[in-house]
Amino acid sequence: MAYSNPSRRRILRIFASGVAIAATGRPRDDREEWRGAALGAEVSVVFEGEGGVDRRTAIASILAEIERQEAIFSLQDARSELSRLNAEGRLLHPSADFVHVLSVGLRLHAATRGKFDPTVQGLWRYYVDWYAQDRGRARPPDDALLTLAGGIGFDAVRILPDSIVAPAGVAMTLNGIAQGHITDRGVSILRDLGFTSALVDLGETRAIGSRRDGAFWRVALPDSTPLRVRDGAVSTSAGVATCFADNGDHHIFDPHTRRPARIWNWLTVAHPSATVADGLSTGLYCLPQDQFAQALKVFPQARVWARANLASPS
Repeated sequence: MAYSNPSRRRILRIFASGVAIAATGRPRDDREEWRGAALGAEVSVVFEGEGGVDRRTAIASILAEIERQEAIFSLQDARSELSRLNAEGRLLHPSADFVHVLSVGLRLHAATRGKFDPTVQGLWRYYVDWYAQDRGRARPPDDALLTLAGGIGFDAVRILPDSIVAPAGVAMTLNGIAQGHITDRGVSILRDLGFTSALVDLGETRAIGSRRDGAFWRVALPDSTPLRVRDGAVSTSAGVATCFADNGDHHIFDPHTRRPARIWNWLTVAHPSATVADGLSTGLYCLPQDQFAQALKVFPQARVWARANLASPS
């Protein structure tokens, strides 16, 4: 999926070697890794063991699903559901995927004290324009950011029986949760096709079962600490992944201060759902650790790892 805002690309590394799926035979250990480009970044699936169809057919099904999801969540495609909602303030007959992502998002919004908030698309546009010609420019002044406050407020977005309605001036980006949803959809497709051992990265990382020998899948946190994963998802938010300016201003905005969040250098969430892990890592990235408790009560299966940002916020 191509997004008009920079990809909040995760800096998790898969501890797995593999070979590209090709027309030749598989390696002796029956392990293969497919890599491709989608969602504005590299995506991959590591297979172990057989499914109900051949692996190329499975990959074709995943790519078709990514294309379908792009028609829902893309900000570059003016025909997508998200783009039409942003342009018109109302979306009639939204897809089940769109309603699901917004519904999970509203739960995350409440659980993170409003810090998970997709209505920061206007902030992203403002910051891109502010630093467009000079990455060394001073940070935007408070009074300029205050004028954008009226366009921020996810709790004002309404999900009605046959439509979604957003207040005038509100523009959303679902880049902080949609990649998790798409990863969950890819996993669901592989499960339906009979695959019981795979590691899927479609913007977020999620494991199907364990490795064929029963061992955990392993990914590395940004500090290279190994993390064992079985039947679950992992998502990391890190401002350093996309910086607008030399001063460190980045794309993960605190919707209350209207400035890039500066508490954490990186923050990782593990959860059975990649959708939840994705959105929760976004929201918690804007909260101090002593305020995590409310969110973790709502999502008790979540586990969190983080490194504080020791750099000066000035």
